[in-house]
Amino acid sequence: MTDIAQETAGHPDLIGGPSTTELAGTVIEYRYTTGNHYRMTFTADSLGFVLLSDPNRHAVDAISYRARKLREDFYLVCWTLKPGIHVALLLDFEQRQVHVTAMMPPNQWEFFDIGEILQAERAS
Repeated sequence: MTDIAQETAGHPDLIGGPSTTELAGTVIEYRYTTGNHYRMTFTADSLGFVLLSDPNRHAVDAISYRARKLREDFYLVCWTLKPGIHVALLLDFEQRQVHVTAMMPPNQWEFFDIGEILQAERAS
């Protein structure tokens, strides 16, 4: 076992460093290069999203997330949708981009893409 694995063994959540709720009230719409088109809405402690490119408009509501402001208009956002699905986004409002990496079941395939922010409403 590595030093880090030994250090974190038995700790389901080991969270450090600063977090922010600055995204509360933010609604963004973005499209990945793969064609998936989403609308995401943030509150202070949860986010929700809808897959607009899906004819059935598959939606997920009230997922707990953590956000960190890396610099002005640039955020790291992470959440676990359910066991085996972990998502990390970099939201770059200045460049109007979303960068994503996610581990997805059933065989832990990796989703790694970049998207264009089509619309963004930010709370003031």
